[in-house]
Amino acid sequence: MKKKLITIFAVIALVAVLATVFVACNKGYKWHSVGGGDATAEVKSNGGYVVKQGNYLYMINGYSGADQDNTFGTPVKQSIVRVEIKDGAIDNSTAVVVAPKSVYNSSSKSGGIAIFGDWIYYATNNYEKDKNGIVSTTDSDFMRTKIDGSATQLIATINSRSVEYLFTPTRVWYFANNTLSYVDFSGMKNGGDITNGKGAVKGQLGYTISSVAWDYEVDKIFFTRSATDTTTSLTYNELCSIDKSGANEQVLATYNTYLAKGEKAVDNGQKVFTFTLLDVAKEESGATIYYTKSYKAGSSSPSAGTFMNKVAGSFKVADEKRLTTNAVTTIYPLGYADGALAYNTQSVYCWYNGENEEDPVQVTNSSKTVWFAAGGNAYYTASSSASELYKISYREKSNVEVVFSEGMKVDWLPLDGVEDGDFKASFFFATSDNNYLHYVNYMSEDTKSTMIGIYLPGDEPKEEEK
Repeated sequence: MKKKLITIFAVIALVAVLATVFVACNKGYKWHSVGGGDATAEVKSNGGYVVKQGNYLYMINGYSGADQDNTFGTPVKQSIVRVEIKDGAIDNSTAVVVAPKSVYNSSSKSGGIAIFGDWIYYATNNYEKDKNGIVSTTDSDFMRTKIDGSATQLIATINSRSVEYLFTPTRVWYFANNTLSYVDFSGMKNGGDITNGKGAVKGQLGYTISSVAWDYEVDKIFFTRSATDTTTSLTYNELCSIDKSGANEQVLATYNTYLAKGEKAVDNGQKVFTFTLLDVAKEESGATIYYTKSYKAGSSSPSAGTFMNKVAGSFKVADEKRLTTNAVTTIYPLGYADGALAYNTQSVYCWYNGENEEDPVQVTNSSKTVWFAAGGNAYYTASSSASELYKISYREKSNVEVVFSEGMKVDWLPLDGVEDGDFKASFFFATSDNNYLHYVNYMSEDTKSTMIGIYLPGDEPKEEEK
């Protein structure tokens, strides 16, 4: 799960806050500075609903979708809001809109915000009009805004609203149409508004890319690329890594990785593989990657199963563990020591640890979605329309517990699981509250959720909800 150092006591946003929000000038990216921020503080939980930097919490202020007016300075709901944390509690009277743009990407694997130093990074719908005055319905803008709202810069515009993407301190990487591309913004000035991406440079890796695995907590990007050897008739691809900065590209596994000394690839087709990356998990040293492998056998391509391997500078066949003989597509990584939660052939989550592939622990009794894991427990909901968060031990068969009951939006960004000492909470957009941001302390006896953020007029919480 994502680790966040957060202790929260939510109070409602004041009408005075909204008055502050609407005084901005809509010309270009002009916006007022809200002051504050701590660019030198440690950042927790990049890529999700909320990101903590020092004593400030930055959040996506609810969900309203793709169709709202995204003129700079207009959005409040789904914009980026900042609040201060004082004496271990959120002071919602400090809530301000820092980035008055609607954060949006339809990919369930991307769409959150990230903070590096004094910039907040995000994707938002491009709202430029063409020569006929028609607003774009297909383009996205990668943007960044100062943590005090004093400057906003357009990094690049791309023709998609559904790509997987990852921000780094110097680049944004994105994967679409078998291409791994990037925009390097290290050459952009570190202050003032930029409306045209001046100083940013686009590029891409020059291969056909079939899969990618990355995470904000992992230093490298892992990908599979088309084979570069055109002198043989072998069917395979290459498993590779690259630093997030774009340096140190490395082939981790290729056609002869699994061959013993003296063996020839053409005579050992079952040891020549095509990899498909599934996910990655951070380790104290390096990362654990999860992937499937298949091989060519006549006119078919049988699966060799689903695997994990720890990578700390190199890929060692001896460290590879097969989780299951099935080629899974739904997986939640737990790290090399614990393995993963993954669907079996009946779309039911099982716990695979690299040693129990023949008799894994069945975790759920039907198709569900695991959002996070903590303390040996998996926390999950129904996959399409969720009204309850459940908890169950994944190491042994046990009874399911209902953590709390409330409608949750589960078809966009993943639910965030949060741990900080005795405070353990889940953040989610509440369908019962017009998709505003809520949280629940899921270790407390009081499992009623609390609304946080800034609310549009008429959407304020009722007195009994405060």
